[in-house]
Amino acid sequence: IAFPSMEHLTLSECNIGPMGMNSLARIIISDGSSGRSKRIRLSLASNPITSEGCQSLSTIISANPTNGSLLSVLELSQCSLGDNGIKLLSSAALSSPCTGLAVLDLSENSITEEGANTFSVSLAEAWPDLNELKLAKNNLREDGVVSVISALVHRNDAGIDSSIESNKNSSLTSLDLTDTSCRVKGAKAALMTGSLTTLRLFNNKLGSDGFREIAPLLEGGHPSIVN
Repeated sequence: IAFPSMEHLTLSECNIGPMGMNSLARIIISDGSSGRSKRIRLSLASNPITSEGCQSLSTIISANPTNGSLLSVLELSQCSLGDNGIKLLSSAALSSPCTGLAVLDLSENSITEEGANTFSVSLAEAWPDLNELKLAKNNLREDGVVSVISALVHRNDAGIDSSIESNKNSSLTSLDLTDTSCRVKGAKAALMTGSLTTLRLFNNKLGSDGFREIAPLLEGGHPSIVN
């Protein structure tokens, strides 16, 4: 194993493009196949990985069908992934669930409602240990946010049939929806999710009227959200 004790690898702002991502993936996969016992916290923020580099990236997140992902944390903010990149990552996760990956940061990646819809399918089935998800500064819009929320376990009083909750992600506790154009519809859906303890809705321009609409969900204190 090249770096048997490595638990943190930060390569933010290193101008890593698709070719660099391919080389990095080969190293990490080779390292993992040699018997690595600990997952890696990998930060690739602010690199031009693009959707082209997501094919290589996807081999890391779901590298081992038996032991799951080689990563525990994956930071991909500002990597120009776009909807096509998210589709590749979601497809890889559905093929081989990303067991062990607990934190995923997809902030500022030009993801739209289309990408959110694709990701929500994999979120319900293929990220069993994910407890923190950051989607900030992506123009998901209200329907994209609702699609993501639909993959999470809802409170019974949200009007969701409990018999279908088995196909939803119940591990996610922290969700960042800052500046996602979620509007009132998306905010209300997020607040009605029972698994979240941390929810960020900054800069979604809800306004006074919007806040009045979500206020009943906060009266007397939210049953699960503490931050």
